[in-house]
Amino acid sequence: MIPTKKHLERYHNYLINLPIFNNLNKEDLKPLFDTLQVRQFHKSEVVAFNSKEHSNLYINFDGLFKLTKIDERGDEIVLKIVDRKGMVSPMHFSPHYNVAADFVKNTTLFYFPQEAVAKAMALHHQFSLNIVQFLAESVQSLMLSAEVLQLKTAKEKVGWYLVHSKINATFTLPYSKSLTASYLGMQPESFSRALSELRKDGVILDNKKIRLDNGDELCTYCDPVTGSDCAFFKTPDCIHD
Repeated sequence: MIPTKKHLERYHNYLINLPIFNNLNKEDLKPLFDTLQVRQFHKSEVVAFNSKEHSNLYINFDGLFKLTKIDERGDEIVLKIVDRKGMVSPMHFSPHYNVAADFVKNTTLFYFPQEAVAKAMALHHQFSLNIVQFLAESVQSLMLSAEVLQLKTAKEKVGWYLVHSKINATFTLPYSKSLTASYLGMQPESFSRALSELRKDGVILDNKKIRLDNGDELCTYCDPVTGSDCAFFKTPDCIHD
């Protein structure tokens, strides 16, 4: 769907404030923004994506969905949870397996054709740098998720996930327990058992709000990459010092 003129200014103001457009102005981005497409999806809708037909840059304007694939055993793997301002690029798609977007809430997606993005990168070095930064962060996130899924116990997975909320100072689980469990490759029952084990260590999840007895109980589950965003990283109180 091509957006109507009355919505364009609102959409452009939203886009220009995203990290991917840092240090660029609307005039620089006008040729790219002119290619903007908008599509709306309903809660519980599942849409298949493939690398040939969906080689676009997608930006979540409003809503929530999970990007999933099915492994060789028929189990669902959550590649990414995409909330407001989240982005999905062609790097998330592959000709070797199918990827689907499972919409948790009603969602409005913006997207730009890959050709338009490539042209904007050729014209603006800053945009190229922003894209590279986004891709680097996406790869790092996928690698961390793969490591968590393969190497950690259920308790360690949940502890690692809760660390992010502590470091971000929200101390609140951003998604439902069932969505978080699916992202961690766990059944809801396993997620609940892991929370019970963490409770014995002083980590309590009360209606999505994290409470800690001493304040450092989750540090055990932190890793150097995640910890690099913590204010106490490599200080005398940090386990990675």
